[in-house]
Amino acid sequence: MEYLQVDGNLGHGGGQILRSALVLSIALNRPFEITAIRQDRPKPGLRRQHLCGVTACAKLCNAKVEGAELGSKELKFAPSKVKPGKYDIAIGTGGSTTLVLQSMLIPLALQNAKSQISVIGGTYCPFAPTAEFFVDTLVPRLNTIGFNLKPTFVRGGFFTAGSGEIQVSCLPSKGFKYVDWTKKTSLGKCTIEIVSSQFPERTLQRIAKFLTKQIEMSRNPISYEMKTQCKHDIEDEGAAVIVRIEGQKFTTIFSEIARYGLTSEALANSLGKQLRNYLASGAPIESHLADQIILPMLLAEGGKFLTTKPSDHLNSCCRVVEIFTGQKIGLEKDGKNWIITVPKVNKNAN
Repeated sequence: MEYLQVDGNLGHGGGQILRSALVLSIALNRPFEITAIRQDRPKPGLRRQHLCGVTACAKLCNAKVEGAELGSKELKFAPSKVKPGKYDIAIGTGGSTTLVLQSMLIPLALQNAKSQISVIGGTYCPFAPTAEFFVDTLVPRLNTIGFNLKPTFVRGGFFTAGSGEIQVSCLPSKGFKYVDWTKKTSLGKCTIEIVSSQFPERTLQRIAKFLTKQIEMSRNPISYEMKTQCKHDIEDEGAAVIVRIEGQKFTTIFSEIARYGLTSEALANSLGKQLRNYLASGAPIESHLADQIILPMLLAEGGKFLTTKPSDHLNSCCRVVEIFTGQKIGLEKDGKNWIITVPKVNKNAN
């Protein structure tokens, strides 16, 4: 059996390279071998959420897998036919539910039969999309492409205990279409929600204070409402800030998660920078969404979109696409923004 070779240290060298490879491997039925997985991370190799994603993907396509163990820096994955059905995944830690879904969702959503996925773990994790982003930002874009997804945010959970849950019904598509998201968009109201559980009130007040200061610094003023919500159904302690901006058709969400070593001011500064850059650009697709819609577009009918400067995640995703398909994602500078052009790929190619 011939395995495509994937360097896990491409670009930013993170777990997204593995997740992209898993999606393309299953969708295109192409075996791959990945080396140097998360090689330069403080805890290199497969962590529990990565391993959970690998085992879940192996289950849904009866894959032959070698190297699927904690800490492994090498993995072989040879898929077989995808089996639609019911999949209940428990990460076992506060690992990100949305990152596990990234690997499973599209291969199942491409099938002509219904599937149901439930993932239990963290819905508020550092450096990962929140459940709100998944449900209200990503899925509406995927459904516009032609996927037929019905997500449910069951309950929240932070990254320590991981008691959160997301469920998704994957129904057969009624037809995919080419999408063009290159027109700049006008924005509506901005809502900032500080979600917390068993978190010090004084710290929440400091976060709100610094956030207000950051928004007022913007050269592109936007009306906003700020509110704090204490989630009594979340078992573990934590706080997350969800910035929600309503557009004409779609909602854009930014987030930051409170964690050890990140001050209230630094958290607010990070969100403020993201928000100001997005408002100044006028681009309909912000940088975190950009790298997550390339593979769905590729496996549907293709398309193009306007976004801010390509992130390391996006560049790494483009390189993985080239390894699996031989085709390149177009990256064209357009003033301060970039136009990303995604070709259509035959998902049944060998």
